[in-house]
Amino acid sequence: MNKLLLSILLATSVHIIQAQQVSDYTIDVHFFPKDAQMWGYSVSDKSFMRGSTKVEFSELNADTLTFYLHGELKIDSIISGNKALKYASKKIFYNKDYSNIGLITTIDFPYKIQKKTITIHYSGFMNPSRARSLSDYMRINKEEGVFLRGYYYSPWFPVFQSPDEDDYEVNFKNITVKLPQGFNAVVTGELLSETIEDGTYKAIWKPGRNKMSNIQCTAGQYKIISRDNTFVYYVDDRQSGEKIIDYTQKLKNLFYSNLRSVQNTSSLYIVEMPEYGNISSQNVIGISSNLYKDFNTDLHSKLTIAHELVHPYVSIPVTKENPFSALIVEGFPSYFHLYGLKKITKSVEGFDLKKYMKRVEKDYITKKQTGKDRRGNLLPSEKPILIISFDEIGQYKDVFILSDRVRLFLYHLWSEMGEKNYDQFLKELFQFDSINYKKFETLIVKYIPNYENNLNIWLNTIDYPKSLQIKE
Repeated sequence: MNKLLLSILLATSVHIIQAQQVSDYTIDVHFFPKDAQMWGYSVSDKSFMRGSTKVEFSELNADTLTFYLHGELKIDSIISGNKALKYASKKIFYNKDYSNIGLITTIDFPYKIQKKTITIHYSGFMNPSRARSLSDYMRINKEEGVFLRGYYYSPWFPVFQSPDEDDYEVNFKNITVKLPQGFNAVVTGELLSETIEDGTYKAIWKPGRNKMSNIQCTAGQYKIISRDNTFVYYVDDRQSGEKIIDYTQKLKNLFYSNLRSVQNTSSLYIVEMPEYGNISSQNVIGISSNLYKDFNTDLHSKLTIAHELVHPYVSIPVTKENPFSALIVEGFPSYFHLYGLKKITKSVEGFDLKKYMKRVEKDYITKKQTGKDRRGNLLPSEKPILIISFDEIGQYKDVFILSDRVRLFLYHLWSEMGEKNYDQFLKELFQFDSINYKKFETLIVKYIPNYENNLNIWLNTIDYPKSLQIKE
């Protein structure tokens, strides 16, 4: 028994060490360089990239170092200090890449690494592939553009973790993207600078602390329109871009007026993408061309934009230890974008919130009964909303409690209060500078007398009685 326990602890500690190895990335990539070559031979630059990634480690106590890249890339050199390190690379089956093929590289003598820092130089291609899924749009193509995502999708920078390990946060100091003049690039994070020199466009972005799967890189010969820190990168259709800007402004004005009155100075980048490119990666939102051109009727894109915008307007200062932390950090944003869309959308435009919430309710009840999502994947065990800790947010975000149950709870409050009282309730709620159960309960009971028992059921149990379900 003791031996078994020891082996489990050792396995766990190895996993933690591996998952905490990389502390910082500094990435420099050049797409379609004029001097494209591999193994000393000139090659077409059509799908070609060259990269240089500086990796700083927090821990270096393993016998070997292993990292992964997309399978069409190769290592040119690995440097630490002023010395080249020996390495070995080979192609493997790798299900965290859209092509199912990865390049695994091993450094056998990590004790030779100076100051826990190495720089990896690599180059190669990223061609389209449908090997893993028909919806994988990742690729590099000079005529179409650059469409890349990080871990799980298209590792265009070295990933130091095995395929069975979960994503984790790393500090991305800077990502520099170079392209031929006429292109521009969008990367998750803050744009620091854009310059053009000798026919080469260069953009420097700062993602900061971020999960590796969030690091998106998109580039193309885009036109750009912007207003109030919202940027739309489009191919030809400016009119649709203007509609998106107008919609975004309406949401910002509503959120400012009805929720927390904060000046949202963060930038939002909305990018026209190829087929299947409907993705959200923090402050970068991709909308596939067919939906971009039909934005007025595309509910998914509208909800995605609203969700990304709403975060600062529904924030209440809360510590990680506060039982309300998960509800506020991810629960509130999972619902109040629906509130925003409903408030600015005319009924003739096709968003029926009650009908939408009935679908949420149906899914929630099914998940409670089966413990699985629509695709048959196992869900985390159900917990009361206030029992979910800050560290568990990632397990419940968008899949179960922090979306379904929280949405049903906040929608029930709206139904019970009526629209006018609900608006006033929200305005008071988002003036809070702190929150606890008694304070929250007192505010709710002000608008719904005798709601104490229902509030307890919503927040402190997993029950979903008929009395709280959506009425026909």
